[in-house]
Amino acid sequence: MPSWKTLSEEDRWHIIDYIKTFNKGFLNNKREGFEIAKEIPETSGTIKKGERMMYKTVCVLIMLLLTICTKLCADTLKVEDFGEKISVKILEMNDEYVKAVFPKRVIGSINVQSKRGDKYTDTVFIRVNDKEKSIICKIGEITKSPASITLRIPREKVTALQIDFPDSEQDMYSERRDNYGLHREESRSAPVDTEKLKEQIKDELMYAFERQQGRNESEIEEKIKENLTIEFEKKQQIKEDIFEAENYGKVSGRMLNKGKTLPGCQVRITLLEKWGFFGSPREGAHFETVTDENGHYSFDKVTQGGYKLYWKPPHESSWIRSVKMEPDFFVETGEISSVFDRETNIRTIN
Repeated sequence: MPSWKTLSEEDRWHIIDYIKTFNKGFLNNKREGFEIAKEIPETSGTIKKGERMMYKTVCVLIMLLLTICTKLCADTLKVEDFGEKISVKILEMNDEYVKAVFPKRVIGSINVQSKRGDKYTDTVFIRVNDKEKSIICKIGEITKSPASITLRIPREKVTALQIDFPDSEQDMYSERRDNYGLHREESRSAPVDTEKLKEQIKDELMYAFERQQGRNESEIEEKIKENLTIEFEKKQQIKEDIFEAENYGKVSGRMLNKGKTLPGCQVRITLLEKWGFFGSPREGAHFETVTDENGHYSFDKVTQGGYKLYWKPPHESSWIRSVKMEPDFFVETGEISSVFDRETNIRTIN
């Protein structure tokens, strides 16, 4: 058949339409286009749905992996002076040795030696349930995929065997004593209930997923509480500022010494509740502060009224004021009272 490259796109469709006339079933059918699905928008709902799908996929993969591992290493054996069962795949067993495949997860380290006249020159350290045991053996083969090692272990070092025969329906147990007087048990374990194992793994993964979801929800709740607290504090601050503006005033001024600013000078303003020619003056509430490096001082949340200014320069032991016992300035609510610069080098009353 000649190449179609020499034909244009339109000619190709004409040929296809002509070929369809050979079958009457195509005569009444018309080509209809189809709509390509739009890209799913990235929202919190679609993200959560994607997370759930990912968790389900991981669950299925883990269950498949566990099923494969269970089939690969369904046998177990025990060695001398080590009470833990070791998951292996028994390949061969005779009166001299037991040949088995050990998965990588139980291998701690390997020590290979070349000695003539000794059948079992190698040492392999097995780790099961955080317990470690050295096994005298002969290393046969090491494979990378799947990661495993084949060992020949002296028969007298093996104290128990449990072999799984998938095609058998009954468990067989045999006990014998060899020339060394060691106890042997060869048996077939009951087949692994893979469905039950899958359900158990699924429940554990779902539990972990729910815990993660709960943790995420609690973090969101904490974040919402934090934002609400910040918002509440902002509103409270606004209320306090409004209340201060409606009920208090502010005072600011500067202290001088021979025309220069006087830092570190103590300043006190005292409310005069009574003054004048009739009766003796009476002082009320007072406020104190210290001038900054530029000689400035300020007071916030000061009640309205007439105030007397006192000051105590550095190295002075008593407060100083002007001679007349009358207000030096007045404070109005919602306003800043700027006090004139006070020269401290002028003689006044101590």
